[in-house]
Amino acid sequence: MLISTDQLAAGSFVVVQRVSGKQGTEDVAFDCIVRLADSKLTLSGTTLHSTRAFFVEQEGAHVRAQSAIHRDVPFEPINVLYDIHRVFFRGLALASRDGTYQQAHGEELVRERWVDGQLVERTFYSLDTYSKLVSIDFEGAPAPVIAPRVRLTNVHYGYSLNIENLRQQRLDDGYSLDIEESGAAAAR
Repeated sequence: MLISTDQLAAGSFVVVQRVSGKQGTEDVAFDCIVRLADSKLTLSGTTLHSTRAFFVEQEGAHVRAQSAIHRDVPFEPINVLYDIHRVFFRGLALASRDGTYQQAHGEELVRERWVDGQLVERTFYSLDTYSKLVSIDFEGAPAPVIAPRVRLTNVHYGYSLNIENLRQQRLDDGYSLDIEESGAAAAR
């Protein structure tokens, strides 16, 4: 389930990620820039050799995705957008105190576990089968946008990702980081 970007209350931010993991028996590794600003969410992925791999842009409910290479990044770029929504935006509004909380969102049940005032786990279950679909572990306090390290396991599609958030910052009114379709970032 994707949330329209005009309904995202996260504020403007940019996060630079290094992602590694497995999809079935294949190793996966890429870098990704995640940017939310001006009601637009953009994801720009490159291989570890700095070759453009994919570009995804969501504005409102409209999504545009391009894949440049399939050899080094063997998945559809739209799936990265779904994972970004699960990690950054699909949390429970009422949770934040220690304990375990759950709530139905669309066709999924979302369960979160909080320890010492920090989110440590978010799991998505199918409401139809009650089977686990996606599990996300957060390691560390948001710095300032998201935990420094995140592990995502998609049981349904058979992949796991280790996400290291290398650089992250909230964007104030005087700063922006434009993400171009080439994958290059340009500060203004």
